[in-house]
Amino acid sequence: MAISHAMNRRQFLKLAGIGTVGLAAINLPFIGTSLGQSDEVPDLEVRLRAVEGTASILSGTPTTVWTYQGEVLQGDPASVQIIPDSYLGPIFRVRQGQHIRIHFVNELPEASIIHWHGLILPEAMDAHPRYAIGSGETYTYDFRVINRAGTYWYHPHPHGSTATQVYNGLAGLFIVADEEEDAAGLPTGDYDIPIAIQDRSFDVDNQLVYISGGMMSQMMTQMMGFLGDNILVNGKPEFAFDVETRVYRLRLLNGSNFRVYKLGWDNSTPLTIIGTDGGLLEAPVERPY
Repeated sequence: MAISHAMNRRQFLKLAGIGTVGLAAINLPFIGTSLGQSDEVPDLEVRLRAVEGTASILSGTPTTVWTYQGEVLQGDPASVQIIPDSYLGPIFRVRQGQHIRIHFVNELPEASIIHWHGLILPEAMDAHPRYAIGSGETYTYDFRVINRAGTYWYHPHPHGSTATQVYNGLAGLFIVADEEEDAAGLPTGDYDIPIAIQDRSFDVDNQLVYISGGMMSQMMTQMMGFLGDNILVNGKPEFAFDVETRVYRLRLLNGSNFRVYKLGWDNSTPLTIIGTDGGLLEAPVERPY
């Protein structure tokens, strides 16, 4: 079943979804080597904590969320960008070839680990569930970015808890730039807009509800995935921003558990697609949605 929703440019980010999709892992070949806690000074070193907190998502009572909080220890502070008033983790902006060191500190009441979704990494840096750490423990990632320019993301990956931990708020964007992208002359700065789309359900007290209903309904949700009642963009239900009459770059992440989205303008103006999960296309293509 497909349901389309018409939108004007200002309403574009007030999104509705269709269909189904899961948190799919990207199977990429191993290329390169682990730096293995080398003595080399990294280009970027970050302490990334997973903590419990609250966020004002809906009107009224704040929502309890789990979130990533980042602190730059070495390198350019602009490499880690906080999304204002959002439970989503900070946006990493790095370049191909950079040496990255991230100290993941788990301050949650259960085990967790971070998967760098789409990055080509050594096994020990890619968050197999067996590497999950307990509450109060730290796991250090040490790797060189070898991916081409693209929009990637990070999220937890513990066995049996990945979906619920992401649902509680643990997710963030990881953006890679390179010389090929520089040469393309694409929009940058305020004209390069990351957009993370998620669906969530809440109870009467504004608390997140992942699985509800009777036993059969809960079993089907666990097997097939979850569809939320509210569409959130960058952690907000009513997200919009003013634009100039010019070209913008929209980096679209479907961070939902199960839902897919059909996005387009209400006047059928085509969108110019310049990249996919794997990076930039050989040439731009136009599509109606």
